[in-house]
Amino acid sequence: MKHFMRFASLAAVTTVLAYPAQAEISYADILADPDNPALNQQFANERLAGGDAKAALAAVERVLVAEPTNFGARLFRAEVLVALGADLQAEGELRALAALPLPSDIKRRVKKLRDRLSDRQRRFSARLNLALGFMENDNAASWPEDNTILLNGTAVDSDGANRYSLPRLDGSDPITEAVKDDVITQNLTLSAHYDPGSQFIRDLTISLGVNTNSEGDSGYLDGDTTQIGIGAKLQRGKLSLTPRLSLAEVENDFEDRLGNYKLTSGTLTAQWQARQTTRFSLSTGVTELAYDDMLDRNDTTTLSGSFSWEEIIGRRLSTNLGSFYQKVDSEENGDLDKELFGASLTMRLGLMRGHFLTLGASYIETEHASVYSHSYDPSSGTPADGKVREDEITGTSIDYLLLGSSLSPLLNNVFFTMGYQSSETESNTIGFSQQRDIFSARVNFGYRF
Repeated sequence: MKHFMRFASLAAVTTVLAYPAQAEISYADILADPDNPALNQQFANERLAGGDAKAALAAVERVLVAEPTNFGARLFRAEVLVALGADLQAEGELRALAALPLPSDIKRRVKKLRDRLSDRQRRFSARLNLALGFMENDNAASWPEDNTILLNGTAVDSDGANRYSLPRLDGSDPITEAVKDDVITQNLTLSAHYDPGSQFIRDLTISLGVNTNSEGDSGYLDGDTTQIGIGAKLQRGKLSLTPRLSLAEVENDFEDRLGNYKLTSGTLTAQWQARQTTRFSLSTGVTELAYDDMLDRNDTTTLSGSFSWEEIIGRRLSTNLGSFYQKVDSEENGDLDKELFGASLTMRLGLMRGHFLTLGASYIETEHASVYSHSYDPSSGTPADGKVREDEITGTSIDYLLLGSSLSPLLNNVFFTMGYQSSETESNTIGFSQQRDIFSARVNFGYRF
């Protein structure tokens, strides 16, 4: 309950912070001075950022009535038309602008928008993304906070006679406390999209990704993940459906301890665009986890469902409130059977052009299906404490995104990300309460062709 109250407090603070960020210019302001170009331009900017493209178009056209040679406003009108899906009108405006003696910054933006239109009108497109960075985890081996575990009903700690420890990959001195480890991360993703030209089937997608973590000290973070996925987007009016199938193969360097496994999943996501600024999503899915060799008794099947509500509140602010449910079943290892209930809240802020900050908070309750087997007394076969294992997990995160284009036109295909995540698990079973802080940073290069 203590952790739930912490999450609720974070949610309340976020909500209080969010609502003062409403658009500064109202319809009443426009009606009071409808021919003011500066007022209309600011109103148009706010409405487009808030998702109301129609109001933005009406406002910028009032600007052009007063200032027909305002190149910036004409370019903004083209951007609004693109947002509305009126590609032919937008292309006409951009073609006319391109024939004029424009300032260099406007000329670059016109070219960029024309390239975007050209890409959108192609039936087939592909994108390559390469990322290089590092990740630091201050509890890489998931060491328990109380330095103690229950082994066959007997408490074993890192300082007692029955010393509790974890091995290292290189065979050096065993781990007897929480260890900090960092790895170099490398990721390569290739995705291809095809638009069949149907009013109902909007997009067919296939993706292939490879991720590698290397150069760690403990061995608990190093490994390779290969993933392939296929999906489609079906749309009718304001409702869209996105089915997706994916297969991932995970190979850990510390195979004897962590094992290698495959993840096969299928999801179906429904989205409803209730308003320009409001979107609801509902998702359901199933995931099969299959270990190789000796660890196959830990195979599980997970059924999941989630709901999210995304709201654009102001010019630079959007929020997402979500909840989820998971049920995990294992045929052979009853310790893995559990149900999870969770909620999350994220808030994304546009600090300035090309700079974005995302704040997040989450709360998860885990209820296991039976008394954890390691808590049984070995002499009598009865539970050591008679408690079914329950966990509470609270987490907070902060992520920063910097678009290279905001620094230089030469960095249009580059963006930088940094993130910090903190989580705390409290369990009623010895050996499962733990804390973890993770910091990561990446430079990403994306190329569309």
